[in-house]
Amino acid sequence: MIKKYAFWFVSIFILQTSCIGEDVITDFIEPQLRILNPISSLPASETYQFNTAYFNNIGIEEETTVIWSSSDETIATINSTGLLTAISEGVSTISASIQDDDIFLEENFPVTITEDGTVVIIEPVVKSGTIITTSSYLLTGTFTLKEQENSNSLLLSVNSDYQATTSLPGLYLYLTNNPNSISGAYSLGPVSVFNGAHTYTIPETNINDYAYLLYWCQPFGVKVGTGEIVD
Repeated sequence: MIKKYAFWFVSIFILQTSCIGEDVITDFIEPQLRILNPISSLPASETYQFNTAYFNNIGIEEETTVIWSSSDETIATINSTGLLTAISEGVSTISASIQDDDIFLEENFPVTITEDGTVVIIEPVVKSGTIITTSSYLLTGTFTLKEQENSNSLLLSVNSDYQATTSLPGLYLYLTNNPNSISGAYSLGPVSVFNGAHTYTIPETNINDYAYLLYWCQPFGVKVGTGEIVD
């Protein structure tokens, strides 16, 4: 009986250390201020409401005060809530910033005010990335993340070059803003495909809401692989 318990203890220890590999896991990431719906132009006399999200140093979204400004208020003004008003033809640089103790973040982008025309949304329709293992287990491939037309849903397409181990128990996939943690992450559920192309439909999600795919070893609470979502 003692030998049996010893065998299971050693097996679990080996599996857990293999799952972790040689990574030193830390939850810390750089805080980020993100413009969720940027634009590049706006017709004169029109208004446009910007939306932002602030993610703290562990990738969790927090409420914070955003300070807005326009470099030329004869061309465009913006109020404290991020409502832009187009005044006259020209280009103005819009700034969004936060100041919280020792944290200062700022995003700047030009907006062209036209005499006539339509709003041009910069929001990317398609993003992509590469899946990289962070353990001794096989996990590799590429993916695309695409907005679904006429809906607030996304389609995650994992491409045909994808391969993942079948020997790791409890492998889950998440969307997250912290590549080292599932705190505040969006679960896509347990991984059931281990080779080749497959897709996930993600309802009620903006393409700018998350920055990473995260493959997570659920029984031991450690990451197995990650993929940054890039433009």
